[in-house]
Amino acid sequence: MLSAIGRATARHAYVGGRLPIRSTNQLTPRTTAVVSSVIRIAPGFARGFAAETDSTKTTRTKATKAGGKKPAKTAAKKAATSKATAAKKKPGPPKKPLTEEEKAKIKIKELKKTALINEEPEKLPSTPWMVYLKERMQEVLAREPKPTFNEAVNELSSNYKALPEAEKQRLEAESQKNKVIYEVNFRNWVDSHTVQEIREANLARQLLKRKYSIQAGQTIHDPRYPKQAINGYAAYVKSRYHAPEFEGVKPNDRVVRIGAEWRALSPEERKPFIDIKETDVQRRNKEMEAYRGATKP
Repeated sequence: MLSAIGRATARHAYVGGRLPIRSTNQLTPRTTAVVSSVIRIAPGFARGFAAETDSTKTTRTKATKAGGKKPAKTAAKKAATSKATAAKKKPGPPKKPLTEEEKAKIKIKELKKTALINEEPEKLPSTPWMVYLKERMQEVLAREPKPTFNEAVNELSSNYKALPEAEKQRLEAESQKNKVIYEVNFRNWVDSHTVQEIREANLARQLLKRKYSIQAGQTIHDPRYPKQAINGYAAYVKSRYHAPEFEGVKPNDRVVRIGAEWRALSPEERKPFIDIKETDVQRRNKEMEAYRGATKP
């Protein structure tokens, strides 16, 4: 619909359009049909309104396709509703306190994990007898009628004693090879853990054995742990143990004779070995300081 100004303009145009247009000479009156302004304005106004409507629709359609999201106010309202719903939920019943037995089980489980139980490399037969036993035991136990384990061990023990020397040498070589393989595997396994992890593993093994009577394996030997400082007597024994005069002497007898020599030494003769002790103590103190620094969490 037209406004009041539009209607007034239309009436003025209508009236003006009805007046005749005269020529300048005023001799012959002529009239010219003039198209009413209202007729000219109406189509234009309709076209403009239609164009504006189509543009608005197109804009809204594009906005919907481009965004596809609900207004931020709606999302915020939903989030607030979800929080309110979560806040209204009643808390569950309080947890039942653990018994001492349950606490002990949890503690033991944690200690076993820290102690690295069953993670060490598999031990290989390190003696000729163990190598022979491993090679032949399954064969003996598979016979019919099946012998007991003790019967199988007794039989293999008798057979082992009767083996020819060449076979015993083969078993000895195999056992020595197994020792080297295990030592390499064990050292690599230890080195794959930090000094702190090995230290905590040993402490956990001791606690399992002492407090819970659980056998958790032997103390893990870590080559990175500083060696004890050698004392004067040990330094003297080490210097004399492989002396030519002791060739062929049994180890125990050799130590006894070296001990007798040490007791017979004068203070001046002992001094070089005492000095070795002092130097080695300083070495260990420095290594222990570095070790403690490496084990700090």
